[in-house]
This record gives sequence, C-alpha cells and structure tokens, in this order.
Amino acid sequence: MSTEAIVIYSDYKQVEKVKDEVKTSLTFNFIDITSKKGKKDGWTIKSYWGAKLDPFILIVKDGTPVKAFYSEDKKDPVDEAIKYLNT
Repeated sequence: MSTEAIVIYSDYKQVEKVKDEVKTSLTFNFIDITSKKGKKDGWTIKSYWGAKLDPFILIVKDGTPVKAFYSEDKKDPVDEAIKYLNT
C-alpha cells in the first residue's frame, strides 16, 4: 500500500514543517505555486478540487484520493495533515 502527499505551497516554511513533523513513511510531491511549472500543475490540481488558497494538501493511497486539506477551512491545513498522517 503506497501513500502519497501532494503539498501545494507558496511558502517554503510549510514544506519544512511537513518534512520535519510527519513520522510515517510516504512519498511527498511538493509543488511550488510561485514557479512557472508549479503554477500550472498547482492550479490544475487546486481547481479540480475547488481550492483557491495555499497551502492545499491532498493525500492519495494506492492512486485513490482519500483526504484533502483546504486553507479555506480556517484551520491550518499543514497542522491538520500532520495530525492525520501521524495517527
């Protein structure tokens, strides 16, 4: 069973926090929305899931999306994802 976390970010501190605090083994895919390639890829994913703000985190298990963390929820998606992944 493979798990992947797609993290779309605009501030590198968000990436560092995820890398430092997640204890489970999984594949990370970090997309910098401020880069040219990242902007295209990031907006494609975010628009599909209806997200507008950064960061946006999508958890995928065996090719199937299982959980999304939105900045629009008024909770810090980085903290929520870390909590979810460490349980």
